[in-house]
Order: sequence, then structure tokens, then C-alpha cells
Amino acid sequence: MNIISLIDKFPFGNSAQKGFFLYTKLPPAFFQKMEEENFRQTVRYVAKYSAFYKRKFKESGIDASRVRHLEDLKDFFTTPEDIRQYGEEFICARPDTAFETTGTTSKKTKRVYFSRNEIRDAGWAGAVGLWGIGVRPKDRVASAFDYSFWVSGPVLQASCQVLGCFHIEASRMAPEEFYDRVADYKINVLVGDPSWLLKLSEIAEKRGAWPMKLMIGGGENLTEEARRYMEKVWRAKFILSYGQTEAFGAIGMESLAGDGFHLNEFHNFFEIINQDKDGYGELVYTTLNRRVMPLVRYRSGDITRFLEGHSSSGLPGKRISKLKGRLDEWIPTAAGNLAPWMFEELFRQVDGIAEDWQIFIDKDGLKDILEFRMEVSNGEDPTAIKNQFLKAFKSGLPDVWKLCEMDLCKMDTKIFPKGTLREGRKMKRILDNRKFV
Repeated sequence: MNIISLIDKFPFGNSAQKGFFLYTKLPPAFFQKMEEENFRQTVRYVAKYSAFYKRKFKESGIDASRVRHLEDLKDFFTTPEDIRQYGEEFICARPDTAFETTGTTSKKTKRVYFSRNEIRDAGWAGAVGLWGIGVRPKDRVASAFDYSFWVSGPVLQASCQVLGCFHIEASRMAPEEFYDRVADYKINVLVGDPSWLLKLSEIAEKRGAWPMKLMIGGGENLTEEARRYMEKVWRAKFILSYGQTEAFGAIGMESLAGDGFHLNEFHNFFEIINQDKDGYGELVYTTLNRRVMPLVRYRSGDITRFLEGHSSSGLPGKRISKLKGRLDEWIPTAAGNLAPWMFEELFRQVDGIAEDWQIFIDKDGLKDILEFRMEVSNGEDPTAIKNQFLKAFKSGLPDVWKLCEMDLCKMDTKIFPKGTLREGRKMKRILDNRKFV
């Protein structure tokens, strides 16, 4: 069922406006029926055209022609490692382009292939989301996403084409140069990585912020303190989007209410597996309209949960919470299993540190040592910063603190100049340097 063909029959507005109208007016049962039918079609399609799925379905004893519901796929999933090892075998139709992603724990890229029609469809879904947060054809958009093998820039460009709004693509140039070159374009919507937008905001705070309608961040998570700071500088809302290259960009986007990510149910079927008592588990999705390299029950590696009830924005559809962390970032140590989200609030309580922090795990003799690395923002006193962090650590994670006190593991704090810790596009919050022979 091609949702874009359906909305193009509506006699008003552009495609983004029509799509948003459809999303807000059609009953949930319609989307459920659409998802179920497209899910069955996708399973049958990959079983016919993909060498990977043919082999894996056979190994799992799955007859694609008999698949009606998720349960019929038993415990079948696809993973990032599958794409790294067998990416070419996923392909079902001739691709026009490809994008790459390294993820957070592996340097070997995942190559994901698409057609130009799929880029157009993804751009339409993004345009519907942008319409929902107030972007209109009269607005002027500037993007600072990295364009090297990354999907975010092309998706945004396709979305702006659907919206019919002005758009310039700066790629990820230095924020200082961006400020000098873009200020005169009368841009009122800024899009980019949160960490990059944070640096631009620091420049704007000193040199002056121009009138802004919205800021939209994607590609990494964001602390609420950083969000509030940027909103204060620009006097505009900061909206987070969430996506993966494998899903061709946006999986979901916050509304203006900021109460979770509204999911792109036009193009994906979502589930959360291995949920804990609070409903947190791994987000899994099946692409519903891709024909070059469809993904069936793809394990995103991201930990989140479905949000109950309706958004305060009044928008319908499924929502997920802000990401709690990544499955592959859980690190077993002598202090227990550690993940970045456990420490976010602790670092947030420390005055004078920058946005980037890191936990470095190594061996000191036979014992694990946890080294908490922080960047100073304006040359603050390192001793005061260390004391603040240790106080927050002892209060916020008493069980982990106790294990360190018992000398089951060691801990240390180190201060670094701002801009030292980040390497590449994504910040690696935990680095495990231990050698297990």
C-alpha cells in the first residue's frame, strides 16, 4: 500500500501538509492494517530476491509464504553484524546509492544501499515530521550535517524539496566559519549534530544570535542542560530527531511538546524486545516499503521503551522515550555492568565541565580501574571539579561506589582541555582497554 500515492489524491496543500493531515486524522486501525499487510509483503519479497534471507529463512525453518504475524518468524532477527558480513547478500534490486555507518563500537563500516525512489520516500516522511513541528515553505533552512557517506544530509535535502522551502547545505564546516558565512542568509531553522550546534550557540552567545524559529539536532543524544542553554541563546525550541543509517535517517522526531519521539510508522514496523520490568528493551524495526535492501526485524541496539498514553502535543501514534543507551555499550566490570546512561546525571551535576565526558576502563595490575575523564569548559579549578564529581558519584550510584570503596576495583578522575576526547562523528562514552587473553 503506497501511502504517498494515497495522499496525492487529496485536493489541498503540498505533500507534507497532506501527509500530516493523514497522520493526525486516520484511525490507528488503518495504520495497523497497513503495517500488517506491508510486513507480510516485505517478508515474501526478501525471501524471493535476497540471497541472505533465503539462506537464513531456510536455516530457521521459516516458510515466508506462511508468515502472517511477527510470531511466525519465531526468534528470527537481523543484526548490524549481518550487514557488515553479508551486506551484498541483502540486496534485492539494483541500488542507485549507498551510505555507510560505523556505529559506536566497531570500526568496520556497514554499507546500506538504496534507490533514489527510496530517498524520495524518506524525504517525504521527514517533510511530514517537519511540517508537524512548524516548518513551512516560507522558512529558510541551513544544515551542518557531515555529508561524507552519511545519510542525514541527503534525507534533509529531500525533505526540504517536498516542503518547498529554501535550504543550504554547509556540511560539517567549522562553526566559526559557518557563523560568518550563513548569518546573512536570514536562516531561521538550523539543523545539525547537537554537539556541533552547541559550539555554534557558544559563538552566537558572544557575537549575537540572529532570529531563529527552530533548531533540530540528530545523530547523537543531548543533555537537557545543553538543550536549555541553546534555547536560551537562540530564543527558539530545540527539537531532537532520532534515526539510523540503516533506517535511512529519521526513525522518529520529537514534537514541540518534547515528550518522546513520534515514530515513523508510515515506513517502519516497530517492536521492543527483551523488556525489563520498566518496559525498557531493544528497539527492533522492519522496513515496510524498501525494495533495494529491506531489513526484517533489525536489531537497532538502542535501549528505549514505548510511552503510554497520548502526547501532550495532541499527536497520535506510537512514541518511544529518549534513548537510555546502547546494548553494545553495557560493559561488565568489577564494579558491575556499566553503561553511559548511568553516569549522565552525575556529570550533569558538575559545574564547569563541557558536554563531552568519557569513562576509560583499564587494568591496574589485576584490578579494574575506572578513569572518569572530563573536559573543562572555561579553565575551572580541576580539584573542585573532581570533588564535585566524586560527591555526585557517591550519592547517585552508592552500590557502585561501595564496590570501589571495598577495593574490588579502582577509580580515578582526569581533567582534559575542551575538544580533546571526541574522535570522529560520534562520541564514545565508554572505552574498554582491558585485554582478556
